[in-house]
Formats: sequence, C-alpha cells, structure tokens
Amino acid sequence: MDKDVKAWVSKARSGDKAAFGKLVEFYRGRIFAVAYGIVGRREDAEDIAQDTFIKAFKAISALKAEEAFYGWLVRIAVNTSINYKKGAKDKQFVPIDDAAELFYQGETPETAAEKREGEAMMAKLLAELPPEHRAVLVLREIEGLAYDEIAAMLDIPLGTVKSRINHARDKLRRAVQKSEVVL
Repeated sequence: MDKDVKAWVSKARSGDKAAFGKLVEFYRGRIFAVAYGIVGRREDAEDIAQDTFIKAFKAISALKAEEAFYGWLVRIAVNTSINYKKGAKDKQFVPIDDAAELFYQGETPETAAEKREGEAMMAKLLAELPPEHRAVLVLREIEGLAYDEIAAMLDIPLGTVKSRINHARDKLRRAVQKSEVVL
C-alpha cells in the first residue's frame, strides 16, 4: 500500500483531486483517532479531521517530495487539535463515544458498563493534560509511533518528546491514584 500512497501523493501534489480523495479515504480513521485522542469529543474530532484535510489539500503542493506524507498530515492534525483545545478552554469536557457499543458485543452488560466507566474516567483524566502532552501521549500509546517518529512529526527535539510523555504518564498515574479508579 505504501507504493499506492506515494503515487497518490505525487498526483495530489500536481493538483489531482481524485488522488487526494484517496489519501483522505486512506488516512481518515487515523487522523480522526489522533484528533479524538487530543480533544476527547467525537464531534470536535470530526471537525478537526476535516480541517486537517482541507489544510493539507491547500498546502500539498508545498510538501517536499522526500517528506513523509503521513508524518506531515499528523503534524497538521496535532497542531489543529492543540489550537482547538487552546481555544476551547471555556468549554466543558464531556466524553462522548457513540461507537463504544460496537466494542462490547458479546460481553455482559455489567462488564461493558465497567469498561465504559473506566474509559470515560481515563478520557476525563486525559482531558486535564495540556494539549502538547496529550498529543505526544496519543501518538505514542494510540498510534504506536516511536519517539523519534513523534519528534520528526512534531518538529520538536527527541528529549522534549520523552519529557512530555514522561510528564503525561506521571500526571495520569497520580490522577488515577487520587481518584481511586480501577482501570
């Protein structure tokens, strides 16, 4: 699939809207997941993902051929999410996950409710982290990216990535202990 992505990027850089549409289709879920991990609200993450692709479409001609498209796209999504979070400080965070029901098929209602409760609490605790810390934690723990990949994507030093992840994990650990939540 990497070969297809490179071809789509090349065509999109030349103005081919259909090729860019294939990139959107291919990366939509991953970009949504990154945005959702940072902002914590499905509706906001959908808006951010859409904004990310609009920004990428407008700037793709400036993308350097040797630059990895996905890393560039994630950087746009993270920056858009962080800017959104900074502008949304007055909004109350309410974790919503309509798709959660899909993950609990075949479980008892009690088990499913306990999982949803734990996930909602974790989402609430994540929401309390500064957006820059949430971003690196989401990229590491949800996207499974290596530290050096995160540093390259966000254009920050490797030490900053490690520091932010360590700080975020430490803060989450303390918050979980304080709330006595069992995850």
